[in-house]
Amino acid sequence: MNTKELLMSLSNIDGPAGFEGPVLDAIEQIVKGLCDKTWRNKVGTLIAEKKGSGKTKLGIFAHVDEVGLTVAKVEEGFLRLETVGGVDPKVLLAQRVKVYTREGVVNGIVGILPPHLQKEEHRSKFPDYDKIFVDVSCDERGDKVRVGDICVFDVKPIEINGKISGKALDNRAGCVSLLLAANLLRKLQHDADVYFIFSSQEEVQGPGAISATYELGLDQAVVVDVTHANVKQASLPLIKLGEGPVLGIGPTIDPGFYKRALDIAQKHNVKVQIEPLPGRSGTDTDQIQITRIGVKTLLISIPLMYMHTPVEVVDLKDVEETARLLAFIAAE
Repeated sequence: MNTKELLMSLSNIDGPAGFEGPVLDAIEQIVKGLCDKTWRNKVGTLIAEKKGSGKTKLGIFAHVDEVGLTVAKVEEGFLRLETVGGVDPKVLLAQRVKVYTREGVVNGIVGILPPHLQKEEHRSKFPDYDKIFVDVSCDERGDKVRVGDICVFDVKPIEINGKISGKALDNRAGCVSLLLAANLLRKLQHDADVYFIFSSQEEVQGPGAISATYELGLDQAVVVDVTHANVKQASLPLIKLGEGPVLGIGPTIDPGFYKRALDIAQKHNVKVQIEPLPGRSGTDTDQIQITRIGVKTLLISIPLMYMHTPVEVVDLKDVEETARLLAFIAAE
């Protein structure tokens, strides 16, 4: 499996929260050849089962949805937007976007006054969503846009010196690590029944991971997501791109599972970083941990720069090392 090609392919597919279907279709085509059985639950989460001895059930999660936008108002060739997940309005300025309508994709441009025409008050302020519009007047199908249509950044991923930059790497990088781990696990013996779970609607705190956890009655769960890399914060350790997967430690993480994961990483020479999580993790971990009678949960994060923008960056080595750690955890 080619990590770069797989990650760029999944980044290219549009799938904001609640509209993950095309991404799930692509993932299912790959994972069904690596596992014994696949199915989707009622809220659009894909589950791939790899049978062990049946003594215990381990779920490995990655959410497939990305942040996006929705059309809130249509005004004679111009659209007003609201966010699906956390999108800073500053990253929208002068971007191309795609609007998914019932009649197909409409191309739009987020307009901004050129510097020649800006007044001083324009230069010193960033507009909020009340001041931002999408111009679809250049597209002959612009009149087909309706309130509620989904909108995404129109951007293609690129490789930069072993790193990938593009949209939706939060959390398609996690999805790729699950696929790579499933492939590695074919060569390893494992007692646990392992479920690779590609969950929906994480960016809007949706039901994807919770419903799958409840359905399967998991004993343990590993959540794979992303975390901020190469950002200096006075009270936190520096997480570095290219330095390996990140193990979270805090109230939402089972301490015994965390210690076991550290031991397994050391045993198999997987370099890991540590991230303190004094409260909620902001990932599916928080909900999985308290589903049904509770689940022993571990969080593994892939370092990522420029989160929730069209130019997110991950290092391919981190994605591959995360997969290696997942496979060894599942086996042991």
